[in-house]
Amino acid sequence: MARLLFILLSALWLAGCFVNDELKHGDAEIERYSIGWREKKKHMEEAAKEEAKAQAEAQQKKAEASGPAVPEKLATWWHETVDEAPAQADPDDKLVSCEVHGKVQFLRKSDCQLRHGRSAALKSDAPANASAASKSKPGA
Repeated sequence: MARLLFILLSALWLAGCFVNDELKHGDAEIERYSIGWREKKKHMEEAAKEEAKAQAEAQQKKAEASGPAVPEKLATWWHETVDEAPAQADPDDKLVSCEVHGKVQFLRKSDCQLRHGRSAALKSDAPANASAASKSKPGA
């Protein structure tokens, strides 16, 4: 019984393969003589050429980005962004008391203006260049 079932399944499978091969062969014949197929094949070939061209351009850009000049470009970028001297504060930009949203903060005048605050000059009794006097120690 198992042999009969095996032979039957094998015959069905082989018949299916034969039918599948004939269908593929028939489709190929129809496509070869069909006008629409020629146009479709032409468009497919053009698309393949465009894709190959795009891949070649991408590889060329990748080669440019990984060539021998890349370490020099990175060093230049690093020098421009990190190694440069830090920006110097403007000596005319004095500290002021700044009222922002009802709170008083002590900021530089330009920072106060950026935060849309109202600034008022700080009052000082001593000259600007004088250092704060140290407190005298008791018993001294």
